[in-house]
Amino acid sequence: MKRLLKSSCIVLLAALFFVLAGCSSEPDVKADYDTVHDAVAAYKGGTDITGKKIKVKASMDSAAGVIYSIPDMEVRANVTVTIITNDSNRNEVLSIKEDDIVVVKAEMVDNHLVNSVYIFATEYQLVK
Repeated sequence: MKRLLKSSCIVLLAALFFVLAGCSSEPDVKADYDTVHDAVAAYKGGTDITGKKIKVKASMDSAAGVIYSIPDMEVRANVTVTIITNDSNRNEVLSIKEDDIVVVKAEMVDNHLVNSVYIFATEYQLVK
């Protein structure tokens, strides 16, 4: 009887291990564009990216909501992604660190400066 109980416990622990190993702590967040570069290339090609979700790998620790600011030579633009903060999300947005993954929903795109593209978002999801 003890042998059967011991074997059952080992099998149960092994099954639990495999179930937990298969679980991902990273939520599966769908994005219309897998990189900021892809979104800006589409925008420069004439596609309206307003309302589209963009996966952003933060290029810097959040500074006043700016999480990405890199010159992209391929699309010939300085690209900046900013999350507009309010009282309820300010601390969370300011805690975003370089290399964190954030999916933002582009609320406004501004390119009034010919060689710069600014993407502003109020909706976002911190993935990692």
